[in-house]
Amino acid sequence: MDGTGVRGIRVMVGMTQASFAEALSVSQSCIADVENGRRTVSRDLRIKIAQVFGTGDDVLAAIQRAKESTRLAL
Repeated sequence: MDGTGVRGIRVMVGMTQASFAEALSVSQSCIADVENGRRTVSRDLRIKIAQVFGTGDDVLAAIQRAKESTRLAL
C-alpha cells in the first residue's frame, strides 16, 4: 500500500484527513505526508488501517481504483 491507496481508502469511507487520522490515532500531518508521498506507509499504519477499516474487497477495490486514478478528491 502506498499513499495513493491510503487516500483511496479515506475517500471511500468519506472522511477528511483529520477525521481519518483521528480514527487511526495518528496526526493529520502524518496522513497528509503519506498521501503526498513525503512519508512511506509504515507497517504500523497499514496494521491500524486494516484493524479500523478492514481488508475486505471494498478496501482492496478502493486501493486499486486509487492506483488507476490520476486525481482523487482531497
